[in-house]
Amino acid sequence: MDKVKKRFLFLTIIILIGFITGIIFSNILNTNDEKLVYIKLTDYFNNLKNDLPINYWNNFFMIVKNNYFYLIIIWILGLSIIGLLLNNFILFFKSFILGFSVGSIINIYLYRGIILAIVYVFPTLIINIIIYLIMVYYANNISLKLFDILFLKKDIKFNILIKKYCKLLGIFLLIMLFTSILETLLNPFLMKLFLFLI
Repeated sequence: MDKVKKRFLFLTIIILIGFITGIIFSNILNTNDEKLVYIKLTDYFNNLKNDLPINYWNNFFMIVKNNYFYLIIIWILGLSIIGLLLNNFILFFKSFILGFSVGSIINIYLYRGIILAIVYVFPTLIINIIIYLIMVYYANNISLKLFDILFLKKDIKFNILIKKYCKLLGIFLLIMLFTSILETLLNPFLMKLFLFLI
């Protein structure tokens, strides 16, 4: 197995561990935290069920801000050696949040929650996790190249790498803008289709 496959496998394992940890954590909350999660989720679904007005612009702004924040942080940390550790943690954290959300929905709505959880993550949150995975891979690659240059004194054309790295960020920002629009407009619509389950 070559280095690329090994690194992607390692990052995929981080995502799986984070996702599973998030699901487990959602099952061991104390009573107060469990009630808080229950209130937030049921309020969200009830608002959709009752066709209460949705502030799409505000939702879109918050989603874009959150997605761009983590993507840009990962990109910036890739320009440092310490980013090698921190970016892996961010990937774990994002998958943990995803797992926690899925676990919480299933805990509250039981077997019906499985369908709701699938609709909740599909397709935007899955696409976003894949983007974070690829971004962390390339960020870690830049961090490793920096290590090679600074400590192993290797002759690497860093300018070419940075240009490609900047293009990658630009592409992912555009894709995440698109997924943010989908999450704002499509996800509530899809959720409404399955609200008869609750």
